[in-house]
Parts: sequence; structure tokens; C-alpha cells
Amino acid sequence: MRTGLGLVAVALACGQQARAAEQVQIAPAPAWVVPVVVPASDEKQRAAPIELLLADRQLLLERGKVSSHTGLAMRINTPQGLAAGNISLPWRPETDVLTVHRLVIRRGDKVIDVLADQRFTVIRREQNLENAVLDGVLTANIQPEGLQVGDVLELAATVVSSDPVLGGRVEAVVADWNGLPVGRAHFRAQWPAALKVRLRQDGALPPLKPATANGRTVVALTLDGLMPEQPPKGAPLRYRYGRQIELTDFASWAEPAALLAPLYRKAAALPADGALMKEVERIRQLSPDPVKRAEAALALVQDRIRYVALAMGQGGLVPADAEVTWSRRYGDCKGKTVLLIGLLQALGITAEPVAVNVATGDGIDARLPMIGLFNHVLVRATIGDRSYWMDGTRQGDGSLARLRVPYFRWGLPLVERGATLVRMVPPPLTVPDEVTTIRMDARAGLAVPAPTTIEVLTRGDDAIGAKLGFAAVTEAARDQWMRDYWKRSYDFIEVKSMSQSFDAATGEHRLRMEGLARMDWSSGWYETDGTGVGYKADFRREPGPDRDAPFAVGYPVYEQLTQTILLPPGFPAMKADGKNDISETVAGREYRRTAFMEGSTFTVVRSERTIAPEFPAAEAPAAEERLRALAKETLYLRRPNSYRLTDAELKLAMAEQPTTVEALLERGGSLLDAERFDDALADFERAVTMQPNSAEVLAARGLAKVWKRDFAGARKDLDAAAALKPDVPRIFHARGVMADFEGKPADAVAAYSRALELKPNNSFALGRRAYAQQALGKTDAALSDAAQAIKLSPRWSDLYLLRANILRRQGKTEAAIAEATALMAANPEDAYAHAVAGSILAAFDRREEAMKAFDRAIAIRPDPYFYLARSARWLPSEKARKLADLDAALKLNPGYTSALAAKAETQADAGDIPGALATLDAALKTSPDDRGLLTVRGLLLAKKGDMARATKDFAAVSAKTTDATELNNLCWEKATAGVALAMALEECDRALKLAPGIAGFLDSRGMVLLRLGRLDEAIADYGKALAQEPDQAESLYGRAVAWARKGERAKSDADAAAAIKRDPKVKERFEGYGLTR
Repeated sequence: MRTGLGLVAVALACGQQARAAEQVQIAPAPAWVVPVVVPASDEKQRAAPIELLLADRQLLLERGKVSSHTGLAMRINTPQGLAAGNISLPWRPETDVLTVHRLVIRRGDKVIDVLADQRFTVIRREQNLENAVLDGVLTANIQPEGLQVGDVLELAATVVSSDPVLGGRVEAVVADWNGLPVGRAHFRAQWPAALKVRLRQDGALPPLKPATANGRTVVALTLDGLMPEQPPKGAPLRYRYGRQIELTDFASWAEPAALLAPLYRKAAALPADGALMKEVERIRQLSPDPVKRAEAALALVQDRIRYVALAMGQGGLVPADAEVTWSRRYGDCKGKTVLLIGLLQALGITAEPVAVNVATGDGIDARLPMIGLFNHVLVRATIGDRSYWMDGTRQGDGSLARLRVPYFRWGLPLVERGATLVRMVPPPLTVPDEVTTIRMDARAGLAVPAPTTIEVLTRGDDAIGAKLGFAAVTEAARDQWMRDYWKRSYDFIEVKSMSQSFDAATGEHRLRMEGLARMDWSSGWYETDGTGVGYKADFRREPGPDRDAPFAVGYPVYEQLTQTILLPPGFPAMKADGKNDISETVAGREYRRTAFMEGSTFTVVRSERTIAPEFPAAEAPAAEERLRALAKETLYLRRPNSYRLTDAELKLAMAEQPTTVEALLERGGSLLDAERFDDALADFERAVTMQPNSAEVLAARGLAKVWKRDFAGARKDLDAAAALKPDVPRIFHARGVMADFEGKPADAVAAYSRALELKPNNSFALGRRAYAQQALGKTDAALSDAAQAIKLSPRWSDLYLLRANILRRQGKTEAAIAEATALMAANPEDAYAHAVAGSILAAFDRREEAMKAFDRAIAIRPDPYFYLARSARWLPSEKARKLADLDAALKLNPGYTSALAAKAETQADAGDIPGALATLDAALKTSPDDRGLLTVRGLLLAKKGDMARATKDFAAVSAKTTDATELNNLCWEKATAGVALAMALEECDRALKLAPGIAGFLDSRGMVLLRLGRLDEAIADYGKALAQEPDQAESLYGRAVAWARKGERAKSDADAAAAIKRDPKVKERFEGYGLTR
């Protein structure tokens, strides 16, 4: 512990005047000092390093002079307490005389006089020299030799201060009893009765009662066992000053102001000619605008006069003349202030000095008028009806419009008459002082490092401080600071580049970083960055004085953060004003947060603004509860259950080597979603070797085998899984898909329904069951299942198509078209969704909208499939555009058989059958077993009349086809073309044998029978199909043709009308097949 007298007051960041004594005086205590008995040590205080037995402060106030006597006695309790023996006594030799009366060590009954053998060392330390402050304070230091644990060290000293600048006025502040327990605290002050001294006290002290006798007024106070005062937690600074006694003979604030005002008026006067007047003329010529002139004057003082605090001699209170400061090119707050005032007044601008306290201004309005309460001075300039607070010691205040009221609480205008304190509290900020913008591009996938840009913009003092700080260090140091800052703030981002800049025109500083963010989605959720509000507030206070004091608020503060995350398609929509939005004012702070999703772009804006310097204690309990509740309202993004890994994520995943069953199952599931069945099966095989008796693992492998059409192997795995654990949903997923493939929709519905019993809200089972319900003709059930699945998985584009087809067959055109609109709205950045929407719109002859949807799909992702889909929608007269799309698809994927087949068909439609066949022959050389290519070539050969070769192609395809749906497709192709009808009938029969009663299969066979002229059989098959799907337009119109050929016109007309009502283009399609009524 350093022991000091605490006698040096700071006034206007400067010292006092008139050198009195540069050496320590050694003399007995003056007669006016009353001896105080040192109390005995208290055993309860022995655990502390030192025990302060006595803290005595006595004052003698005389006109123009204050004598301050300090008496201390402390017991050294532990080795750590020996540091208290380092005694340092500061004083100002220009105004003060320091006299030490006694320094002794008491060891039991023995008294050791330290000053008998030792002397004080006097040094001029200038402790604040690095901050350009020269205070002139001397320090007397001594280390008592032989000091031991258990000793009592006693010190008595007096400082006599006299400053002629004060004009005979006196003031003093005593605040000695706030740090340590004190065995005995004593205070005594006396002054001539004729001296009109005012008295004030703070903290837990008994009222002081002045007594006057023999021409003297005395106040005295003795307190034993005094404990440190605990200020109320969180209270403003004025409640934390502790025990304090003030004395002054200033009657009002006008008096100290009037004392100092002439000094500033005199110093601010500029010579009629000379260097300063040349500067005034230069500024005058810059602009006629007084604001611009004031800005130029302020820039001159801030930028061309360096700051040096001159606190020694008269520099403590008396400002240097403006001309002197200009010639020196340096000055303190007083010198800079008078220089600025002189310039402004010479330019016709009203300006005056205002004294402030930069640190402890809170509560000055309740204190006694004293010069020593202020440590800084600045300028208040008035232009028009607006005041500007201008501080010459700052830097970078280039614009008056950006100047704010400094938050010093109170200021004292140094004017000669009528001065009163002025309130200096800025209004709440209307523009954020700190704006953080985070932009993350996660479109490549949630697991892929996201390119990220972060910018932190600061305004006001922080911006100027950043500018000056960065300018003062080397480039290497700047880079290291920025690197540390970004790592400390965002340790999950790998920084690739960083920069900082300052815009002098706006006063804004920017820190910018670009890097790659590894976003943590491991829990299925992502916690947004820096968007929390509230905190774990604790406003509880212990009983004691001022327990109902208000709570301080960091003021003024306004921070805003905007985070934008570009997400992969599939995230659900989120609107502003939703449950994640917050707009509340709690504990003097405004909290705002709004989050929303536009397309696949998530945005959250969060701000915090303080609106008052403090809030009442009565609001604290409710505020604490609400802030804690707000702190729990963390904003997360949830990964949709339907989310599928992107190609980039799959590439990353495949580069890894999973070591756990869970990781293998997760990656295998993603590979199934991507239809990479072989890779998925490989992961599941590894999982089985690790956990051969896991029902989950066996079910996963069984599902992969289903997708690969290995039904025997799948059944073996699924039966084994069921034997281990029959209630695994994936078992029934696999059985449902297998039933789909085998054309058993009723079995599929049963399997998916069981999966839903085990796992409700299962989008996979709901969506697949919708298809199976449709196959059974249960269109309402299909619509319902599809709607529920879409709600859970809005990216499942094919379900919108399923609903649109059902609604079209029901004649609900607008509802069907609405599916396309909903699909694009839910998936604005999903290329496949736009392509599917285009197909729906094209089916209803909404050609312009359809082509826009295809264009959008290609713009998002130029995929061969999207070019192929668009090519199918060009008009017959637009063959060049159609071929251009097909060529674009083939450029991206030269082996894309569907595009090759479509190109051949387009060539054939244009009459170039040889060219079409050449296209197919070339394609089949590289893909000789491709069923699609063989089928198209067979149809073209049949159209050419080469039935031998056509039949050979058809037979090759038919022999290799065992799936019911694919057999039906072969049958349909031949039926619509009107070729190889016997083979077509055989294929339809095979399909219906595998999947009896499927409406679509019956419809295909009905057309074959119609082509063969077996009209009654055709009508029967159409009837069976319509019994399951009454709204199927193709079956209705096919039966209408059959009725017409039988001469049943009324029945034909009825069926045709019903068909056209459901699908206005069905007649056109049948005419294209060559089938008319």
C-alpha cells in the first residue's frame, strides 16, 4: 500500500501557482491542531494486511489559505502489509508548504523516531508525462527502516496551500474514510467567524454542528469502529462518492465563474495584427458561412496546436494568452480554449468557456460551488439558435453537424455575471454509433464453409479514436490488432482478408473482414450471431443507505447488427413481426429485433439503444425478470427435416471417413436422397459390419436394396430388422417403396400408414402415401396427404405436381395453377421447383408464365434437365428454339440420353427421319442398352415402315423390363403411336398382372384395345379405370371415341364433354394420336 496524504487537488487539469517550498519541512504540529488518541488494535481486524487505527483530518481555513493536517496510525498485520511502509507525500511547491511533524514506529512500549536517522527523498515524478501532462507535483518519499509485522506506524503532516489566483477565497474537500475499516476517524475544521464558510456532507455521517466561540467557528466529529460504506449496487456515480465533507466560502456558482472569467477574457484577446489575425482573415476568406468558419477555426486549434497540459505555476488556473499558445504551437485545455474563443469572436461568432469535470460531473449540481470540482474547460459557441460544444483538445471534429453535447452532466459557464450550472446530457442517439453487418453465403450447403463478409462501422468518438489509434502504429501492428480482434469476435471464421479505413467526410471508421465461416449446425439448429437481447440481470441490493437509488445505464449507446444468411433452398418462410421479433424498452434500453425470410435469404436486424442515463429502482424487479426472460429468447435457424445435402456437401461428406454407425447412417441417408444408391448401400454395409444386430442399420440397408430393385435382399434385411425391433419406421418406408415398385398401392398405403403411426408428421411417408392413394383412385386422400407432406417439406416439388394433376382431372383449373404459384413462392431459389412449376403452367396453356418459370430455373442453375423441360414447351413452329435447348442440354451432358431422344423426335417431327435415326444410332453406340433410345428408334423405324428393325428394338426393351410402371410406359408409347399393338397389349397385360387394377394401366390397355378395334373390351377397361379415378380425362375421352365408333353418339358426347371439362386440351392430344370421334 502506498501511503499518501491525498492533499493535491486538480483544478481545470492544471496545478496552482507561486512556488513556496521545494523541500519537506520538519517541525512540530501547529498549535491549532488538536491531539487525537490512537485507539487500541481490534483483534477482529488482524486478518487484513494492515489495520488503520487512526485517520485524522483537521483543517484551518483562513482568507486565501487552507491548512490541512493529516494524522495516520496503522498496524502492520502480515508480511503483505509491510508494503504500507512505502510513504509518499505529494505537494505543489508553487502553492504548498509540506511540513512533517512526526513519523514513528511503535513496537510494544518502544517508540522509534524514524526521522532521527532518515530523511525524505524529494523527487519530481510527472506521473502523467506520457499523456502530455506536466503537473509540477513533488513527492516526498521515505521507507522506514526496520519496519516489522506487529509494528504500528504513525505519521503526522500538514500542507499549507495559498493561491493568489483565488482572490482570497477558500475551499476544501475531505473524503478520507471510504477505503478501509478505521479504528478511529476524526475530523475537525475551524475558521474565523467572519469568514462565511458553507458546509456540506455526504454519506453515512452524523450531522456536523458548527459552534462559534472567541471569534472562531469549529466543527468536529469523532467516530470509532468506522467500516467502509458500501454504495448501492449499480447506482449512478453520485451515490458512490462515499463519506465526504465540503467547505467553501463561495456563496453561489456565479462567484467562482466571475473569478475566472476575466482571466479567459484577457487571454482570448487577439492582437490587432500579427500571425493570428492573418489566420482569421484566411478563415474568413474560405466561406461566408459561419458554420464553415467555425469548423476551420476548430480544425486549426485541434490539428495545429498539440496538447500539453500545463498544470504547474499559474498554469493550474490561468490560461496562457492565445498569442502565446499559437507561437508555442502547444497548449493545454485552457490555452486551446482561449485560442479558439479568440478566433471565433474575431470571426463574429459568440463563444464562451465552460468548465466541466470529465470524470465525476455527476451530482455537481448538489455540491457546494468550488473551482476544484472542475478539471477541464471547453467552448460553447452559438451560431443562429444552436449551440455547439467545441473541445480544442480533441482531434478530428471536422463537422459541427456531428458534434454532440458532451456527456459531462454539468458545466459552469465562465462568465462575469449570473453564471449558473448548465445541464450537459446529450439526447438519446438517433443514428447507431456502431453498425455491424454480417453476410454469410451458405448456398453451397450448410456443412460447406460459407464465404462471409463482416463490416463494423463506428461513428463518433470511437471512430475518431480508431482512426488515431491505427495511424499511430505500424502496418504490422495494425494487422496483428485486426487479426486478434476478428479471432476474438468470430473464432469460427477463417479470415482471408481484412482492412480498415476512415472516411473524413462522414467521420465513419470501418473494419472489414472476408473469410470462410464454419457454421455449427450439429444440433440441427444454428444460433445467429450477436442477435441476442437482454442478459442475466441482477438488480438485487443489500439493505443499506440509498437502497432506492436509481440504476445507472450506459449512456448514450446505440448499436445495430444486421445478419444476412443466404441459405440453400428448402427453409420455411419467416415473416417480420413473428415470434422471434422483439420491440421492448426495459431498464432504460430499447431492444429491437426483427427476423424474416425472403426467398432463401434470412435476415435479422437487432439493435440496442439507451434512452436515459438511469432508471428508477422501483422498476428494477420487473426489469430483472424481463431481461432474464429476453436473454433466453435466442434466435435460431432450424435445419428443415426435409433438408437434403447439396452436391458440395456430398463431396465433402464423401471425402471423409465416418468412424461411427451414426455417421454412416447419416451420410448414407443423404446419399439415398441424392439417388446415389450404390454409395449409400456401401455405407450401410459398413454400418452392418459394425452393428450386425441393429434393426435401424438393417432397415437402412434394406431400403437401399429396395431402391436398387434387389427385392429379395431387401425382404431379408427388413424381416431381420423387424424380428429385432418391429417398430422401426424405416422398415415400413422400405416396404412401402417396394410395394410401389411392385405395383401394389394398397400394400404401400398400409406400410406408409404404419410408418406414420410410429412417427407422426413423417413427410416421407405422407408424400409416398399420397402417390399410392392416387394410384388407388383415392384422390381426396392423395390431396390431403400431399398437402400435409408439403407443409412439412415445402421443397418436395413433385407433390405440388401430383396435386396439380389431380386438381386438373377434377376440373379445378385455378386451384391446379395455384399449386405452381405456391411452389415457386415456397422455393424461390430452387431451380427444380421453377421447372416443375413451368410444367404445371404449360399444362394449362399458361405459356408465357411457364416459359418465365423455365427461364428462372435455368438462371438459378443451368442444368441439362431444365433445358430439356423447356424444349418440350416450345410450339411446333419453334423447332429452332427447341433444338437450341436440346443442344444446350447436350453441351452440358453429351451423353444425356433423354435429350438425345428428344432431339431425334424433333428431327423426325421436322421430317428429317434419316437425321433422327442417325442421332439415335450414334447415341446407341455409346449406350447400346438404353431403353429410352431403343424405344424412340423403334417408334421412328415403325413410322418409316421398317417394322422388322422396329420390332427388334421393341423386343430388346420389353425383354429387359420387369417393372410394372415401366411396362405400362412401353405399352402407352406404342398405343399412342399406333404401332406394334400386339406387343403393346402383351406389355399392358404383364403390367396389370404385376399390379392388378391400377387405373393408369387399365387406361393404357384401353387405348391399345381401341386401336385394335376391340371396342367393347376397350370400353370395359376404360370403365374399370374410371371406377377408380372418375376424373381421369384420358379415360373419359378414350371411351368417348370407343362409343362413337360403336355408334353410341349420346354416350360419346357425354364422356367427351366430361373429359374436356376436366382437361380442355385432351381432345387436341387425342387428335395428335390420330384418334377422333
